[in-house]
Amino acid sequence: MKKIVSILLAGVVALTFAAALSGCAGTEYPVEIANIQIDKEPENIVVLDANTADIIAYMGYDGKIVGRSDQVDQQDLGAAPSVGASSNPSVQKIKDSKATVVFASDAIKESAVKSLEEDNIKVVKVAFADTPKQLQTNYKTIGKILGGKVTGEQKGKESYERLIKEMDEIRSTIPVDPNTNAQPDTICYLYYEGNNLKIMTRDTYGEMLLEYTNCVNIAGQINDDTVDVQVLKNANPKYVFYSDENALKAIKADAVMSKLSAVRGGNMLQITEREMKRQGGTAVQTVKRMVDFVYKGKISTPDEPVTVPNQAATKPAAQSATKPAANQPAQQATKAANQAAQQATKAANQAATKPAANAANQAATKPAANTAANTSVAAQYKINLTKLSLKLEDENGNVKIMQKRLYDLGYIDDPENVTGYYGEVSEKAVQNFQKANGIKVTGTADNATLVKLFDKTAKKAG
Repeated sequence: MKKIVSILLAGVVALTFAAALSGCAGTEYPVEIANIQIDKEPENIVVLDANTADIIAYMGYDGKIVGRSDQVDQQDLGAAPSVGASSNPSVQKIKDSKATVVFASDAIKESAVKSLEEDNIKVVKVAFADTPKQLQTNYKTIGKILGGKVTGEQKGKESYERLIKEMDEIRSTIPVDPNTNAQPDTICYLYYEGNNLKIMTRDTYGEMLLEYTNCVNIAGQINDDTVDVQVLKNANPKYVFYSDENALKAIKADAVMSKLSAVRGGNMLQITEREMKRQGGTAVQTVKRMVDFVYKGKISTPDEPVTVPNQAATKPAAQSATKPAANQPAQQATKAANQAAQQATKAANQAATKPAANAANQAATKPAANTAANTSVAAQYKINLTKLSLKLEDENGNVKIMQKRLYDLGYIDDPENVTGYYGEVSEKAVQNFQKANGIKVTGTADNATLVKLFDKTAKKAG
């Protein structure tokens, strides 16, 4: 997670006292950001950068979005049509959308920027914020562009303050240990960059999120993000967050890391890189997931509500957690909840590995509505599975949602393949999913395959 030096969002033009008081239309525009001038309030915008989209949606300006890149995969923004990849979007689709402003990252090709600017479409490159101060600046600057120098900047300021307040409120739910001499628990975040395992260090946005758990980041005092297994061994973090299955495999394959208390005790939770890099509503949900996991033993994925796996897990966790602190410390309650969750997960996995004739076929013959009412995540993906089947060369929104689910489960590696077109990549992913889940391998996403795909017990790749 390398720092990106801010170019276009380096500063915010200060408001004059008279402008702040008047608030009339003449004081709102034009807005000047570095070398870009926005002459009037944009009615239509295209967002290519997923993090910027997260901020815009959190501020309430998502109604202006008329196009997005394939990387902008937030479910509540899915109605906006795709304009292609964030780095190389379809310039013609952007022009056809009647957008006057495009929000992008440094990844966008300069040829695309030049072509858009020739049509007087402003391209604003938004730098990733590593510090709270940079993040506040981004909120205020994006607000100015979309709402004006007075109204918009104020909305950006208030939205940033609301973001911090929401995360502080989640932190306020953390139980207080009656033992004033107790040391806080230790955590770390491990992720892949290129082919190397990295650790979240100080002076990063990710560490800011970790701080809301009230735990100590074991890499919070270092700048080098290279994983030093001896540092991990000595610190022996109680909780480990990891980015993806590749990171998890690397951790478990290493002779030192595989023996960490968190690994042996199952105190590990996947927090994807996109969760750690988005700075709007996603950030609030990420903090909640981490806090719920550490203090309540609750396990979830980004695509489903935070819940204890089943009733068997809920009862022991609740009984342990509600005992008086003097008799049952919070750490023991968390351990009990985690053990119960692991048992529930093991049982679910055993059920998922039954022969296809008994498990997959039975699931296929039950009405989709009944499955959805129990363990399906279809509603969260906003897809109706009733009688739905998808096949090679189909191209529609349901295909894209299927691809998104395959990506979340690890069967599609590159998010740029989440396009809405059922091609060879999707066919291969469906085949691999069918093989892993005991379904007849055809490469066609028939209804039985889709029902299983959107079930919580669906096996992940690898």
